[in-house]
Amino acid sequence: MSTSVRFLVDGFNLYHSVREVRRTTGVECRWLDIHALCESMLHIIGGGAEIARIDYFSALAHHIEASRPGTVARHERYIDALDSTGVMTHLGVFKPKDVRYRSRTCEVLLRRHEEKETDVAIAAAIVETAARGDWSAVALVSGDTDLLPALKTAHRLRPQLGLYCLFPPYRSNQAFRRYVDGDFKISPKKLPEHVLTDPVVTPSGRRIAKPEGW
Repeated sequence: MSTSVRFLVDGFNLYHSVREVRRTTGVECRWLDIHALCESMLHIIGGGAEIARIDYFSALAHHIEASRPGTVARHERYIDALDSTGVMTHLGVFKPKDVRYRSRTCEVLLRRHEEKETDVAIAAAIVETAARGDWSAVALVSGDTDLLPALKTAHRLRPQLGLYCLFPPYRSNQAFRRYVDGDFKISPKKLPEHVLTDPVVTPSGRRIAKPEGW
């Protein structure tokens, strides 16, 4: 019997990894084919592993649109392309937070924006996978230790559930090892091997072009 795997992709953890790959290697791969990347990792899970579902978690950065026009449109286009490959997107939000800095001579109030709901949504999906019993394994594509409590809970709820961590380049974390069946580092060289076609042609024949500069 094959192993049905639910992939949970931390979009911002992966995005910052992609940016670091660009800084260190000069290779641009923001137009990443997440479905193909996940498919390429099935062999390390073994057991005749098959993709049952891929969930991509992210948020639209409306707050930087004024300084970087087109940011939201480019991200929405990428989400549209991912959707055509069967990837399911779940969007959180960015919320403003005022941060006060003080020194002996002055005080400065700065407004920052923090991504909200995404980590909680991923954690909920991990626990949901354990509770429902519809899938044989969950593969988390992230190196964010905030998700460790959810992995611990899933392990406790359903010890037979396969738990795997696939770390984006430069995002590995040893804290996961005690609670998962396997953890694997995705090589920086692997990302450029799995990019979407340009344009992406949807099943209905619609064409989605890669954003300029990507």
